[in-house]
Amino acid sequence: MKTDVLLAEKRLLNRNKWAYSLGGIGRDMIYQLVATFLITYVQYSGLGLTAAQFATIGVLLVVGRIWDAVNDPFMGSIVENTHSRWGKFRPWILLGAVLTGVAVIFMFTIRPSGWWYVVFFFVIYLFWEAFFTLNDIPYWSLIPALSKNKKDRDTITTMVVVFAGVGAFAGNAIISLTTVGNMVKGYAIIAVTFVIFFIACSCLTAFGVKEPAEDMSKVKEKITLKKMFQVIAKNDQLLWSALALMFYSIGSNLLVALGYNFFWLEIGYDPSQTMIFIISFAVSNIGIQSLYSTLAKHFTRKQLMTFSFIALAFGYVVMLSLGWWPGFLPVNLLTACIFGFFIFGGQAIFYMVVIVNMTNTIEYNEYKTGSRNEAIVFSLRPFIAKLSSALEMLVVTLVLVVSGVYAMSQNVSELESQKSMFEEMTEVEQIALINSISITNTDGNPNVGIIPAITYDQYSAMSATDKTNYIDSIKNKVVTLANLDTESDDGQERFITLYYALQDADNLVYTYYTDPLNSANDGWIMNVNTAADSVFHDRVAEETMPRVILRISITVLPVILILTSMLIMNKKFIITEAYYEMITAETKKRQDAEAAIEGSPVEA
Repeated sequence: MKTDVLLAEKRLLNRNKWAYSLGGIGRDMIYQLVATFLITYVQYSGLGLTAAQFATIGVLLVVGRIWDAVNDPFMGSIVENTHSRWGKFRPWILLGAVLTGVAVIFMFTIRPSGWWYVVFFFVIYLFWEAFFTLNDIPYWSLIPALSKNKKDRDTITTMVVVFAGVGAFAGNAIISLTTVGNMVKGYAIIAVTFVIFFIACSCLTAFGVKEPAEDMSKVKEKITLKKMFQVIAKNDQLLWSALALMFYSIGSNLLVALGYNFFWLEIGYDPSQTMIFIISFAVSNIGIQSLYSTLAKHFTRKQLMTFSFIALAFGYVVMLSLGWWPGFLPVNLLTACIFGFFIFGGQAIFYMVVIVNMTNTIEYNEYKTGSRNEAIVFSLRPFIAKLSSALEMLVVTLVLVVSGVYAMSQNVSELESQKSMFEEMTEVEQIALINSISITNTDGNPNVGIIPAITYDQYSAMSATDKTNYIDSIKNKVVTLANLDTESDDGQERFITLYYALQDADNLVYTYYTDPLNSANDGWIMNVNTAADSVFHDRVAEETMPRVILRISITVLPVILILTSMLIMNKKFIITEAYYEMITAETKKRQDAEAAIEGSPVEA
């Protein structure tokens, strides 16, 4: 009989850990779309925002993420007070997924202009933050509820982090492959696709996981906001691990948040190369994370943290030095992948240690207070993730605006906007546009009716009258350029640069595509990748300061922040492996004693 019970418990554990961890794939795909790529979408999808408008969005992101982080403990309190036939976690997971999906689709398909977009952005972002919190808090709070056994919980934690990594990297790779050179349409398609998959994964968790039955006789006290903050304040180990997680998250995410600007500026605006880099990132991260349980058997968490920091610091130092000396460590896809392996592999282990440490504060809380309070304690993880994300976004916005990278990237953004307009045209309109700008018309003959493009240096040498006449003549002839702002010097430079890139024969912007299988797909296409390189990547030699600021921001700053995280854990976190075994044993003895008084022994 006892054997049957143990077998049933094992089957339930296997079902729960797979349904729970696999459900994290869709969650992290949708999270990456917004947390990592929303600012990229704003920067590169042809919205035409000024530096002031972009900076305002950066500030609003900070405000929104801080507000959302403050709300997380409130959601933890709501979860603790939820007692339904579906459990206290799963109903919120499913509801949050559906509402989040609606917000994400609106976020990437509705495109006002100027300051109206700034207003729309803030409103829809607040909705997304609120709805995702409904899903996020109960999802992470499920980990300690699924098992009180340390070995089983370590396995579940490892699986959920690994599959979350699968979702994050799959999302990064898919988004990079389908949006670079096709930002507007690509993001709209990605948003709908990811939302469907996210809801499906949430259904897997909501309907596949069976929560442990609550002892309703013990569910009498409502968790008030006062008690919620008391629980967090009294758990000093939770607070120290949360602070360490914050420094680590800011540091490790800077390379991701600014990495696409680095890659496109220094390597090239190429979706295939970007995806290869993401795949190498995924292989190193997921591969190392999957080994965590094995490594944890041979090394202490403190040792693993030290080893991982040495690896990631080495990778960052070499990444800083790439490309500065011709012929030695050039900056290219190969070197980025090789030394990225040390960075991402090291960060994978470091993150696992921090998360396991934070998870173990559940038992510490139970040992100190007699209550586990999983949802409240674990609500601090997404709180810290969002708070660190807010601070990270402040750094990212400052770096992009102050370094001048944002201003340079708007040349690429306008090319993406031109492509979006081109794809909405009829074939007749496309032919007319090509013949108004290309040095070769659609018949393959030299186009004698165009206005020749000139460099910005040539334009600067013109008189004020000639400048006005030149721009006006182009606007009158090329319909897609007619409404571009050329009042400011920056606007004029962007206009001249864009026109030159569109007309440059080496960029092969307009080509005719013939489908060998279906002639209905034949037609003119617009490829902006090479042109984007000509207005962004090829300017690296001319623009040294943006490159220096960007490189320091993704190498030196992360090392300093992650080092701070490690020092906090080494100096302040006391829950070692031996200490954890001691407090769980003491808690078990106390529960057995209480149960003996009540006449019902506690199960192991």
